[in-house]
Amino acid sequence: MDFDYVYAPVIKGKVNDIKAASFVAHNFLDRIKPIFELPPFVVTDKAEQVLARFSRNLSKHYAQRPCYVDFPLLREGATTSDGIPVLENAYGQLNALSINFEPTYGFDRDDTQWRLVINQAEKSGGMLLRLTPDDLEFVSDTMDQIQDLTVRGLDTRIVDVLLDCRSLTNAAQTTALSESASVMIDNLATSFRLRKVIVTGSSAPKTVTSVEKNSSGSLLRNELSLWANLRLRNLAMDAVYSDYGVIHPDFTDLTPSPHINGKIRYTKGKHIHIFRGHSLSQDDRYEQYRKLSHAVLNSGLYLGHTYSHGDRYIYDCATGHATTGNAGTWVLNDLNHHFTHATEQISRLETLIYRGYPETAILQAA
Repeated sequence: MDFDYVYAPVIKGKVNDIKAASFVAHNFLDRIKPIFELPPFVVTDKAEQVLARFSRNLSKHYAQRPCYVDFPLLREGATTSDGIPVLENAYGQLNALSINFEPTYGFDRDDTQWRLVINQAEKSGGMLLRLTPDDLEFVSDTMDQIQDLTVRGLDTRIVDVLLDCRSLTNAAQTTALSESASVMIDNLATSFRLRKVIVTGSSAPKTVTSVEKNSSGSLLRNELSLWANLRLRNLAMDAVYSDYGVIHPDFTDLTPSPHINGKIRYTKGKHIHIFRGHSLSQDDRYEQYRKLSHAVLNSGLYLGHTYSHGDRYIYDCATGHATTGNAGTWVLNDLNHHFTHATEQISRLETLIYRGYPETAILQAA
């Protein structure tokens, strides 16, 4: 199922997040291979029902496009009501719906499930091995664990590896992770025959409290700097770009705040720009999105109403041609713009890297 792509975003698998990927323009879709995660759920929910809802959403909005699928929050040893391991049930539902997916798994998961994962990888034609920051720190142990998987029957020629750096909060941390990631990539490339190595992380905040209400601010995308630094090191394998969109890696809305703020997150260049309103429980409630949309249009950042589905909605909301939507609507819009921008951006920067531009010039061109 391998194909040539430049961007592998990690996407929380709620319906609007999945739609945000599916609404990317067709001329960009061939350059994206999303990593869909089962979103958080409450422990009292029946696992098979949670998995069925997730699978149906993928089937409805992303069934035919290649993707990875991960279930990172399934409890070790958990079973469905009829005693089937939940991961087996999950793969069964995806297969039954003919979803074009490859499984994702890591060494921080239930070790007894590796045979099931390897069998699904063979059926799907590939898999994604997800490594954590701890895996990056202990390189020799990680190499031994991968070698053990080959003894269990995994053919690494169908394996992609995700180096998941999680939250990237500052430049010093990003530089340190770049060093760790480069060592890991060289060790992977010299020890195994792999398909691709993907590097991900996120500078997105858990909340927008760092931006004053009814104002705007911006955050540097450290994940972009991380990727550019790795791509220009002449490593044994080229790193594929990934991020978490505009979402923090540990974000969950299982206990939503009653004072959630209206906001639009708009990615351009090296930054995520945050246009913050105020509590959606105040008098103007969702009508504040018309003011926020106007703020984006007048910011000098807006890329035009034909740029993406999300950009069109911003324009239509500002001009009164669309409703103000709800919080989920704006997750869809923010992510869809981001996915479109990141795909176009990385495709363009890859051309500059091929031409030999230095890192400073690459980031200036972002």
